[in-house]
Amino acid sequence: MKKLFVLIVVSFIATSTKAQDIYEVKKEDNKFIYGESIKLFAGDKIFVEITLVDHSISKFKIVKVISDSSKTITIEFKYDDFGDHKASLLKVSNPFKKSLSYKAKIKPITSSNYSETSIVPVYPKIYSTEMWPYKIESVILTEFKLDK
Repeated sequence: MKKLFVLIVVSFIATSTKAQDIYEVKKEDNKFIYGESIKLFAGDKIFVEITLVDHSISKFKIVKVISDSSKTITIEFKYDDFGDHKASLLKVSNPFKKSLSYKAKIKPITSSNYSETSIVPVYPKIYSTEMWPYKIESVILTEFKLDK
């Protein structure tokens, strides 16, 4: 029984440490993909090739060039001009035949914590743009899925 308890505690600590890593990663150390989560800093643009398994998204992989546009999501995050003002903009393309949903957490430059924000699903074969009227240091995207 004691061995089982120790195993559970060690597993919990390992999982918690790995989950926290993405929040602590600095821009210069960013690898973009952390399991099935993605972290972007202002100015980042990436191409993420995925594998579809029974209409579920899995196996994220960064690619330098889009070789198969039917399974590559383009994600761009920037702080840029928006009309007469500046804004943080997140652009996500959806190459699939079904709507793409995901969750996002943002960290404004004025905060030391991430907070969940609402995101609109990306309709099939187009892109969506999310906008915040203030500067955001980084965004974490998780729980990608295709609607049924």
